[in-house]
Amino acid sequence: MEVTSSKPVTLSQVKDILEKREKDEIGEFGYEQQQTAEHAKKFVKHSSKEDEAMIKEIMKNKKINLETAIKIVDTLPKTTETLKTILLRDKIELTEEELNEIQKIIG
Repeated sequence: MEVTSSKPVTLSQVKDILEKREKDEIGEFGYEQQQTAEHAKKFVKHSSKEDEAMIKEIMKNKKINLETAIKIVDTLPKTTETLKTILLRDKIELTEEELNEIQKIIG
């Protein structure tokens, strides 16, 4: 199988894709897909639409790219310190006000 394109998706979107594939009965899942499906079912907290809305709101801050917004929505950090850790990976520095705004969005 050849990869023709790729794009970052949220864990809830992964869950939806795998559930659709399972319903359409397009072959059996391999080990990795089965593990991914179980992980998604266990940890998804919102619907894809809710996640997309949160991502849009987070990305209103131009410092935050799509991949980082997805990571924030997938992990839903409870504290500002945890959020800072996620942002640090991409060398993004936000003010306390900006951090609080993101916490409100995902809260």
